[in-house]
Amino acid sequence: MTTTLKKAPVLAAGFSGMIFFGVAFVIMGAVLPSLIEKFQLDTTVASTLAGLLPLGILLGSVLFGPVIDRFGYKSLIIIASLVTVAGLEMLAWAQTIAVIRFAIFLIGLGGGILNGLTNALVSDISDDKNRASNLSILGVFYTVGAIAIPTLFATLSKTLSYTPIVAGAGVLMLLSVVFYMFVTFPEAKFKQGFPVKKIALMAKEPALLLLSFTLFFQSGLEGISNNWTPTFLEQQASLPSKSAMFALSSIIMGVGAGRILLSLLFTRISKKLLLLSSMLVAATGIYIITLFPTVTVAMIGTFMMGLGFASTFPVIFSEIGERYKEVSGTAFSFALVIALTGNTLINLMVGVVSLKYFPLMVIGCAFAISSIYLINYKISKKS
Repeated sequence: MTTTLKKAPVLAAGFSGMIFFGVAFVIMGAVLPSLIEKFQLDTTVASTLAGLLPLGILLGSVLFGPVIDRFGYKSLIIIASLVTVAGLEMLAWAQTIAVIRFAIFLIGLGGGILNGLTNALVSDISDDKNRASNLSILGVFYTVGAIAIPTLFATLSKTLSYTPIVAGAGVLMLLSVVFYMFVTFPEAKFKQGFPVKKIALMAKEPALLLLSFTLFFQSGLEGISNNWTPTFLEQQASLPSKSAMFALSSIIMGVGAGRILLSLLFTRISKKLLLLSSMLVAATGIYIITLFPTVTVAMIGTFMMGLGFASTFPVIFSEIGERYKEVSGTAFSFALVIALTGNTLINLMVGVVSLKYFPLMVIGCAFAISSIYLINYKISKKS
């Protein structure tokens, strides 16, 4: 019981950090229409603004791992939260595009650190039996943050501008910093220097590379689904734009529902079976949408896609956390950088190969995730 009580505040810190990553990840999409109207932005300028968020997230993903392994969690979770708060407040009150650019980059940087840090934190304080389950619960809190912002904008935008909404999110996040100051986090793994040679050797290990490239395709799969599903449903399935946006929300709801379900199933069913079943569910979701392009089927199919997306990150992160406990932060950082690279490249591929092949890309990514994971599973069993 004592151990559980000690872990509870740390888990709460991880969960709150993930909520604010969810906020950081979707804030640009919620605010961009208002920024375009306020500053009379053209498409080119608007797209460069949007591109600064993933750039910040990528840099944050590179930085967090080595820092927490060398210096521990407490200072970095506080700094990352303050950086994100600064970005939110600057975005809320900025009067020039230059300030908005810097604000968006800061939000991405702080959010990227929080994403990786909270996953590593929850992994570190979990034992092997409940690691996947706890990481799955962590993913539920991302969904809470990701849904909260568009919901607030939808309900309050008629009476309030984006300024008080974004500024209010920053104030709430600042309260979490006060909480972090009183939490005892796991200590640094390397207090007397950083094992550069060990890290270099780890990055060449087949297991870490295979697990990371599983996330390469998973992140790409989630990226193209979130970015292109509404456009695909409008242009290729001829659905109304409002229905297409509801279908996007259905994906997010499916991920949230899947993470809740998986938090119960991970202690009862093998991770391999859950991951492979999830990929089948996701592929089936997009397949039925192409066969029967109606609003009802689109809602069901996108929910199935989200349900299928839910398992991969908890499964892979739990295996990385279990294998690389001594350098978990750096291992998570390595995997996330590869994952985010996949998100960028696979999104670019949609524009290259044409939107009509979008369903095949979703199914292809699901197949690649299953195949790479099975290859790693077989190699791990032999070794």
